[in-house]
Amino acid sequence: MRLDALHMVFFTTLFSLPPILIIAWSKSGSVQENLSGIGLNYKILIALALSLLLNNFFYFAAFERTSIAVSVFTHYTAPLFVALLAPLMLVEKFDRRLIFPLILASLGLAAILAPDWHNGSEVKDLLGALCGTASGLAYAFTLIFAKRLTSRISALALVCGQSLFIILFLLPLISINPFLFLSTSVWLGLAVVGLTHCTLAPLLYISGLKHIKAQHVAIIGYIEPLAAVCLGLLLANESPSSTIWFGGGAIILSGTIITRLKKRT
Repeated sequence: MRLDALHMVFFTTLFSLPPILIIAWSKSGSVQENLSGIGLNYKILIALALSLLLNNFFYFAAFERTSIAVSVFTHYTAPLFVALLAPLMLVEKFDRRLIFPLILASLGLAAILAPDWHNGSEVKDLLGALCGTASGLAYAFTLIFAKRLTSRISALALVCGQSLFIILFLLPLISINPFLFLSTSVWLGLAVVGLTHCTLAPLLYISGLKHIKAQHVAIIGYIEPLAAVCLGLLLANESPSSTIWFGGGAIILSGTIITRLKKRT
């Protein structure tokens, strides 16, 4: 059977809990100590889980209603929202030095997506573009809530709390019976995604977020579509055009500039 986005998010998040508990058990100290702080910070964790769910929902909704190019480009309005919200919600001053790398990264992303725009892929539904923008706004709140939590609890406790609340929110909407008949390979795939996408990736992301400004992290995130192009080259034998390589170079350059800004901050 075909897995919808709601059930994919639920089961991959569910499969993230055993690895988190194993990591907490393997570290020095008790599991309770390594996961401490979840109860005291439950309000922000709830806000984080909700914003992450909204991000995923609107992102998938955009893909269903418009082209990939429009969906991705509107989603990556997130750094703009972070630049506006971080000074209001975090103790961060707006860094005017980010304006140039932000423009550079945006141009790079536009170049990567240019082939989709020129292949007759036009905005067929304004709602799709609005959904993509909404996902970018939700992602901005996700990053800001996560940044606030990095000074209060460990990355492991943050990811565990986030996963627990996502599961609790989705549980009333999940139908278990049809999924008892999924093949072993599908369950294995969900477990792998749970380990990589819902456990290891957030742990690395939160660990890095602790040491860098949210505004900087948001723009460095533009490297994600570049990574997708490189994986397509390696795994799907795709041949990126010159505009894609130009865009990738612009994104790498913007990330390099931001890294140097951090060193001088």
